[in-house]
Amino acid sequence: MKKLKKLINQILDATENLIYSVKYLPQILYFGSLGIILYEIIIEEFIPDSLLIPFGIFFLYITVLAIKNYGTKREFGGKNKS
Repeated sequence: MKKLKKLINQILDATENLIYSVKYLPQILYFGSLGIILYEIIIEEFIPDSLLIPFGIFFLYITVLAIKNYGTKREFGGKNKS
């Protein structure tokens, strides 16, 4: 069980490093997936039902990364606009 958890953490860390290695990729992935989800809500059947759940999980993963990144910037001295 420990090996499985370690493997999952390695995969998630590699994915996170890949996403943050390209300058604007996190913003493109977040707002692109948000736009596709909103388009799916407005115009139904844009995304096939078999892809809707994995796409939602991906959107939640990108959201968690954004929240985590925002927290570290606030905590460790990002730019303050005061």
